[in-house]
Amino acid sequence: MTEETPPCAECQKYTALREKAKQSGDYRAAADYELLRRQHPSHEMPSVTARWGLPT
Repeated sequence: MTEETPPCAECQKYTALREKAKQSGDYRAAADYELLRRQHPSHEMPSVTARWGLPT
């Protein structure tokens, strides 16, 4: 997902849950929702090599 692509429904759900947790002061839950948003199955995580810019 890039800045240009709109967030999917699951991303929006996790973002709303994260914001609600932050508002209630539960920063651990907010961090957990952010991780879930970043790693849910409809988004591919870059490989370690790509993240660090290493040759493949």
